[in-house]
Amino acid sequence: MSLHHSLRFMMVLVALTGCSAGESPHEKTNVGNALLGTPPGNLVAMVNGESITQPLLEVYAKGHGFDISDRQQRQTALDSLIDNIVLAQALLSSDVAKEPDVQAEATLVRMQQLSGREMSALRSGITVTDQELRAYYDREVKRTGDKQYLLQHILFSDEASALATLLEARADAANFEQLMQAKAGSALQAKALDWGHLGQMPPEFATVVPQVDDGSVVPAVVKTQFGYHVLRRAESRPFAPPSFESVKEGARAQLVQQAVADQVKALRSKAKITTAG
Repeated sequence: MSLHHSLRFMMVLVALTGCSAGESPHEKTNVGNALLGTPPGNLVAMVNGESITQPLLEVYAKGHGFDISDRQQRQTALDSLIDNIVLAQALLSSDVAKEPDVQAEATLVRMQQLSGREMSALRSGITVTDQELRAYYDREVKRTGDKQYLLQHILFSDEASALATLLEARADAANFEQLMQAKAGSALQAKALDWGHLGQMPPEFATVVPQVDDGSVVPAVVKTQFGYHVLRRAESRPFAPPSFESVKEGARAQLVQQAVADQVKALRSKAKITTAG
């Protein structure tokens, strides 16, 4: 969505909600206004009866890379803001504002801005200690193990085909590469996978792969979200995890993200949510 469209949708919100929250001392918000409650502050300009205050101009200028301490840039920012307000006012005077998709987009733009601001506030309020980082690192090192594996698999959408293929794969003198070629037409996939450690593969693989030797077929069909796998551990090689210092900040970001997700989950659990149907 273009900048003008985004601003127009934001400004038409009051026409959709009829909300008077955040009213400016210079005006009373009503359903015909393009601005959803101008913030209080020194009056900079009026556009068809709607106020542009200093805080509104400052936020607009900052968001568009203008330095309003510079007289020329301040005027450019103000002119741009006025252009967008008159566009929004024109929209409000037309039937376009009544279209459901316009109403939906306008509502979502405001919601996403508020949501993003709250998400930033949640992140800034989370502190991860070095002790927590070290514990997380140790858990990940244990989970990934000290080996990488080269796996081959033949994937089916149904268990019966996978079971029949497993019998062929475990037969004496069976050649798994040839079997993959033979099943390529009927299987969802029949190929060698990239080298990876236990933490990089589906958890169902990680459970069984260490239990067999190189060159061995896993003795049971492995079911994942993708389907039913006939799985062979082709090769393995040593794997050394990256140092704690090299992944420390990445680990911090992951822990912060998880903490934010937990807080969002908690907020959702307290919300009164009803769905139609």
